[in-house]
Amino acid sequence: MNEKILKDYLINGELDIDKLLDDFYGYVYIIVKNGVSIHITDEDIEEIISDVFIAIWKNNSMLSNTTDIKAYLSGTAKNIIKNKYRKNELNFSISDYEEKIVDNSNLEKLIEENEKNSIIKACLKTLKEEEYTIFIMFYYESKKVKEIAEKLNCSVEKVKVILHRVRKIIKKNLEDGGYGYEK
Repeated sequence: MNEKILKDYLINGELDIDKLLDDFYGYVYIIVKNGVSIHITDEDIEEIISDVFIAIWKNNSMLSNTTDIKAYLSGTAKNIIKNKYRKNELNFSISDYEEKIVDNSNLEKLIEENEKNSIIKACLKTLKEEEYTIFIMFYYESKKVKEIAEKLNCSVEKVKVILHRVRKIIKKNLEDGGYGYEK
């Protein structure tokens, strides 16, 4: 594919956003999907992609007609991802944790829970997308196995097997981290 520049998408000085979307939506989707280190929802991906195309639409008058579209879209997508997650990481307040830290015994339990949660989070990052999705739907969204199977268009047995496999992986990682289960 030849290098596309901004002037290729200008009609009478106006940006042809529809043509730009048709040509580069998939490209931006891949950049966004690969640019995040965590699993995000399809809605979040769509929001980021929309923000990328809105940015080029708003700023096209400031760009050179020889601006490489791919480079601009890629850089914009990466900046939007970085800014979005920077904002999300800073939305914590000490008041969220005030009730948890009451005395030293609670502090010790809190540290242990945080260590376990860190192990689980690291483990979840290593899962395949389907395993991660099923685990999150079951444990964090409180969906029933049958609901998950219907939504993902797979069998109930497959969902059960994947949940069992993920629990085994998490249990092993916790045991390796010094949090074994006594029988």
